[in-house]
Amino acid sequence: MIFSSRARILLASLAQVCLADVVEYTWEATWVSASPDGFTRPVIGINNVWPCPEIRAKKGDTIRVTLTNGLGNQTTGIHFHGINQISTAWMDGPSLVTQCPVPPGETIVYEYVVRRYPKSQRSMLWCS
Repeated sequence: MIFSSRARILLASLAQVCLADVVEYTWEATWVSASPDGFTRPVIGINNVWPCPEIRAKKGDTIRVTLTNGLGNQTTGIHFHGINQISTAWMDGPSLVTQCPVPPGETIVYEYVVRRYPKSQRSMLWCS
């Protein structure tokens, strides 16, 4: 059976969607004591840990991060370094740039599809 190039592209796209996963994380932004520059001080961690956890996903996966701001005295947001936010710029949280900051005690759900990797990074993604 001979397929046109459009049919091949459609079949490849459908196969990728069928193999995609939903990768979910539940995080709470908290104050932790750490020494990122050699001097111990309060820094923002995730689930009482610093450095913050990495996100692992494949091309085509949907990433869903539920973030609760447990800082108590400061707003926050997540900027996902190294992830191309294609058609979801509002999910790439530089506070007051692409989203409103998350107030203390509030929760936001970030969700986006991994469309492609940056050229310098082919196997995994991370955020901070």
